[in-house]
Amino acid sequence: MADEADPRFAPVSFKDKFVIVPDRWKVDFMVSMGELSLFFKELKENAKLMGTRCPKCESVYFWPRSWCHDCYEDCEWVEVSQRGSVTMFSRVDISLTDLQKEVPFYQGGVHLDGVRYPIVAILRNVTMDTLYRGMRVRAEFLPADQRTGRVRDFYFVPDT
Repeated sequence: MADEADPRFAPVSFKDKFVIVPDRWKVDFMVSMGELSLFFKELKENAKLMGTRCPKCESVYFWPRSWCHDCYEDCEWVEVSQRGSVTMFSRVDISLTDLQKEVPFYQGGVHLDGVRYPIVAILRNVTMDTLYRGMRVRAEFLPADQRTGRVRDFYFVPDT
């Protein structure tokens, strides 16, 4: 029996001079993280946030970069702080991926202590009434048996 929500079973439609054919594509693939593999390894195996530091200007990057975008020097690995401040935030009421099953959810910019730029990350144990710019947060990690070595292995909670 066909899934009624599956677009592959919907009729074609017409817009202007074009025929629109509903379809669904699913592509599985493997990708190497190359020089940045240590970030994912440490995340999965040791619940550590690893960034990189430029040996010349001492900028610390998280997400890690293999080279400094100012000095063009190769960066070295450093463990970064698991604490920081919220720079922006939003409530998300839909999920466009099966990786985020719970809705609504909160995400925001988190500027980790000692790091050059903020990142966008998941925020938990918060509401729109409790979130504010500058709020101190800390990273929490999934239990070791649930970590997969992907960025969704950690999230931020209020640092109370």
